[in-house]
Amino acid sequence: MLKIAALALVAALLVLTLRKDQPAFAFLVSVGCAGAVLVLAAARLQPVLELVESWAQAAGAFDAGAILRVLGICLAAQFAADLCREAGLAAAAHAAELGGRMLALLQALPLFRQLVDSLLHFLQ
Repeated sequence: MLKIAALALVAALLVLTLRKDQPAFAFLVSVGCAGAVLVLAAARLQPVLELVESWAQAAGAFDAGAILRVLGICLAAQFAADLCREAGLAAAAHAAELGGRMLALLQALPLFRQLVDSLLHFLQ
C-alpha cells in the first residue's frame, strides 16, 4: 500500500504542476498513474481469487466465474468512468457507469436463476 500511496502522491504533484501549462500531459500522467495503481493492486488479488474458488468448491453448483466476471465488469466500468470524469467528460462517465451496470446485471442473470431454482427446490 505504501508503493501505491507514494505513486499517487508523486502523480498528484506532477498533475498539479503540469495542469496549468500542459493539461494534456497532466491527463496522461493521471491515466498512467491510475494504470500503474491497477497493476500493483491486481498483483495482490490472488488471495481473493482463492477465496472465491474455495466458496465455489464448497457450494458445488455455484458459478465462481460469473462472480469474477461481474466484479471485473464493475471495476472496469468504474475505472473508465473515473478517467472520463478526470478528462471533464461527465456524460461519458455516466454512460460508462450505466453500461457497466447493465453488463454486470446480464452476467449475473445465471446466478439469479440458480438462486431462484434453489429456492423453489427448497420450498417444494
